[in-house]
Amino acid sequence: MVAHSAAKVSSTHRLARFFTMSTTLPRLDGITGALLIGTWASSVLYMAELLQAVYYFRNFKDNWKLKSYVAVAFAIDTISAIGDYACVYLYTITHAGDVVYLNKQNWPVPLYLISTSCVAFLVQSFLTFRYWRFTNNTIIVCFLSILILASFGGGISSALTIALFPAFKDRNRVRISGTVYLVTQGSADLTIAGMLVRELMRAKSMFKGQRRINNMLNRLVLHTIQTGTATAVLAVLALVIFLIDNESNIPVGILYASGRAYVLSMLIHLNIREYGRSKNSTISGGQGGGLVDASSATHNISSVRKYITQTVFRDTEAPIPEEFRDTGELHSSNSGSVKSSVLLSTLQSTASISETQPPRDRDGANRL
Repeated sequence: MVAHSAAKVSSTHRLARFFTMSTTLPRLDGITGALLIGTWASSVLYMAELLQAVYYFRNFKDNWKLKSYVAVAFAIDTISAIGDYACVYLYTITHAGDVVYLNKQNWPVPLYLISTSCVAFLVQSFLTFRYWRFTNNTIIVCFLSILILASFGGGISSALTIALFPAFKDRNRVRISGTVYLVTQGSADLTIAGMLVRELMRAKSMFKGQRRINNMLNRLVLHTIQTGTATAVLAVLALVIFLIDNESNIPVGILYASGRAYVLSMLIHLNIREYGRSKNSTISGGQGGGLVDASSATHNISSVRKYITQTVFRDTEAPIPEEFRDTGELHSSNSGSVKSSVLLSTLQSTASISETQPPRDRDGANRL
C-alpha cells in the first residue's frame, strides 16, 4: 500500500514537472515545425532521386570513375537525409519537453551542413567540368571554382562553429560564414546555369529551322534553367529568413531539400542522354520513343561532327546530313562564332550511346 502511494506521488511529480516545463517551452513552430515540414519535402525529392539513381545504374554503362562519383554523391546525400530524420525525431520524441535540448542545435545540424556542403561541392564541380568540356573557357571555370570553394568553406566553417557553440543564442557567430555559404552557393548555381544556357542558345543559332535539333536543345535549356534556379532559390530564401530571424530553424528546414535537389539535378543531367527518339531512330524531341538506337545515334553524331568541322573550321560548304533535312535549310550566318565543341558536347550529353551501350558484334547484335 505504501509502495503504491509512493508510486502515485512519484507519477504526480513527474506530470507536474512535465507541465511546468511545457509552460516554459519556446515556440515550436520555428524549431521543430519547420524541420518536420522540411523532411516532408525532402522525402518527396529523395524518392525521385532514388528512382533516377536506379535508372542510371541499370541503364548506363559509363566508366567506373563516373559511376563511383555518382555513387559517392548519392551515398552522402542519403546520410544527410537520415540525419535530417534523426534531428526531427530527437526534437519531437526523445527530448520532447526538454527545454535545454530544444534551445540547442544538436549533432544532426552540423551533420546536415557538412553533408549538404559536400553534395553541393560534388555536383557543382561536375557541372563546371562539363561546361569546361563544352567551351574550354578557363576564365569562367576559374571564377566558378572560386565560388564553389568559397561555398564549401563557408558550409564547413558554419558546421564547426555550430558544433562548438550549439545554443540558438550564439547563432550570430555563424552570421558571416552562413551568409558566405548561401551567397556563394546561389551565385555558383545561377552562374553555371546561365553559362550552360548561353552556350546551348548559341548552338541553337547554328540550326535555325531544324526542328529535331532545336527540340532537343530546348529540352536541355529548360532542364538547365529548372535545376539551376531551384537550388539557387532555396539558398536565397534560406539566406533572407536567416538574416531576418537567426534563432529560427526555418532556414534549416528549407535547406533540407537542397541536397536532394543537387543530386537529382546531376542524375537527370546524366539520364537525359537516352531521351529523344524519332520514328527513324534519329536524335529528336520526344520522350515517348524509348531508347535511342545505338548505331543510328552514333552515325548522327559523326555526321554532325563532320558537318561542323567542315563548315566552321575549314570554311568549305558540306552537304547537310540527310537526317537533319527536316523543315528548311541550315542557317549558319552566326556559326563562325560558335565552337564545334559546344554542339558536339551537347549532343553527346543527350545521346552518348557509344559509351553507354553494350558492345556490338559485326552483324550489329548486342553481346550479352
